[in-house]
Amino acid sequence: MNSKPLFLHNNLDEYFYNRKEDIKKLKYQIDSLNYSLPQQILLTGYRGVGKTYLLKKIMTEVEPNIICTYIDIAQVYARTKEKLTIETVLIELLKEMNQSIQANNYKNKYKAKITELINNLKLKKYDFHEISTILDMPIPKTETSYGKLSQFVMEFPQKIVDELDELNGFVIIIDEFQMLRKINHLDKFFWLIRSYSQTQHNVSYIFTGSISRSSNIINELNGESGAFGGRLQQITINPFTKEETKAYFKDKMSEIKFTEEGFERFYKCTRGIPLYINSFYNVMDSNQIYTPEIVKKTFFTNMEQILIMWIKIWSSLNNNEKIIVEELVEEDSLSWSELLNKTNISRGTFNKYLTGLKDKGIISYRNHKYSIEDEMLKTWLNYEKEVYGIYPL
Repeated sequence: MNSKPLFLHNNLDEYFYNRKEDIKKLKYQIDSLNYSLPQQILLTGYRGVGKTYLLKKIMTEVEPNIICTYIDIAQVYARTKEKLTIETVLIELLKEMNQSIQANNYKNKYKAKITELINNLKLKKYDFHEISTILDMPIPKTETSYGKLSQFVMEFPQKIVDELDELNGFVIIIDEFQMLRKINHLDKFFWLIRSYSQTQHNVSYIFTGSISRSSNIINELNGESGAFGGRLQQITINPFTKEETKAYFKDKMSEIKFTEEGFERFYKCTRGIPLYINSFYNVMDSNQIYTPEIVKKTFFTNMEQILIMWIKIWSSLNNNEKIIVEELVEEDSLSWSELLNKTNISRGTFNKYLTGLKDKGIISYRNHKYSIEDEMLKTWLNYEKEVYGIYPL
């Protein structure tokens, strides 16, 4: 047996599976750039469902007349020494756009045009610090100006398309966009993108992240009073169906055998989420025939390996966040006031961490009640409490 990767792998062709309809749907939206009809997209789905894998796969298949730029806000945040700011994100986005253009080999053929473009944009009053060049052409270092920086970065992709005859579009993928919550006055950043995107005919933005569908940040981005006001095309990437999961095993992991009831139990455990399927597979034995009992035993014996993602996330939560989650594990679902009373946390602190848990895809809000978004996390916490008498620290 060969282990399956649990996180993004460079060999997409080896480990990517299915998603033909999702690819078709997203490529159709992207292809509209060829007709100067850009589509702005919000891509959602459970943590581990494969959103980033899907986008990376699409990036390899997009026609060369469309440039794709990908930026992971979680990585930007992790690399930032100080507080995350709009300026920090804009600089990182410019770096990624710069690399995307170079990767598409447009630099040499169109260097004169791009040089003229950069000069015409008159990038005055901004010190790029780490970005001293674009396409190997020097950028003058002067004093900071947020207005000049934001204008330059926002205009850059459309100007590139306008200048290069062989280009029809520019796609900017903003992954883990919920991490933008770390920015003060985040609404300004969303409105900045909105203000430029509505007048640019060849630039598409795709926002994606592992967040609850009821998260406040979705409303801030695409709600009725949000920057895009419902204009984002909202596409949900669903887990594999039972039939797709069976086909996945037959095609990629045929050495694993189930009884019919055993497979039903396996699918109930993993819910068709590829991350769980792969992590479960990595602890399975090709010499076994998996009955419901063996599936259950394998799951509980290897829970820490199967749920490694949630264990890492749990360890990153602070005590107040853990208290909120633990109460919801105990009670299944609670209203805002019920949950506040049980946690004994001050109102301001409670609201802050409740919002953060929704943005992390841990808690969802439906029918005026809060609950745990992912049953796997709930199962693990219940098991830890039952076996050890306390929740994990």
